Amino acid sequence: MPEWEYITLNLCELPRKTSELDLLNGAGEKGWELVTITSNNIAYLKRPVPRRSSRASRSTTSEEI
Repeated sequence: MPEWEYITLNLCELPRKTSELDLLNGAGEKGWELVTITSNNIAYLKRPVPRRSSRASRSTTSEEI
């Protein structure tokens, strides 16, 4: 069974002149899949964790998107 990592993006706090679609498309290019967008414009995304020989954890921030 795959393991997943998750991030949230607050779409209300985007820099000026940044499109939500550009941000979400950029995330998709990096392997993130949109799960849902809540009524207060929080986007939840997930992607499979690559299989590694060690089970070291890695946290991902929205700045990496």
